[in-house]
Amino acid sequence: MASIDLKPQVLDLSLYAGDGVEFRLICTDSDGDPLNVSGNITAQIRVDRSETSSAIVDFDANLIEADQGIVALSLTGDDTQALMMDPSVSKDKFQGVWDVQWTPSGQEPRTLVQGKVECVA
Repeated sequence: MASIDLKPQVLDLSLYAGDGVEFRLICTDSDGDPLNVSGNITAQIRVDRSETSSAIVDFDANLIEADQGIVALSLTGDDTQALMMDPSVSKDKFQGVWDVQWTPSGQEPRTLVQGKVECVA
């Protein structure tokens, strides 16, 4: 029996409060060719995945190379420090989740990657 797996890739992040971070996601299709991810990218960190959980911080998404399948995501030092101000912080550690959603123009959103986030003081 054949199946199609449309679940997002899992990528966990470990952050250090007060440090800025920048990394690139390279998106490819099933043949390994660059996937044009032009459109809208939303990447956020939340305490949990519930519908009522609002974003604590939003990543800045640079889409200059989106037509080549590259999305540059970044957080400032103030963003990572803000995670430590969340009421959920316990023993100088924030624990939450993050994801990246891509919405091509005129289409439905698709989650590209998701995972756990921890940030330490």
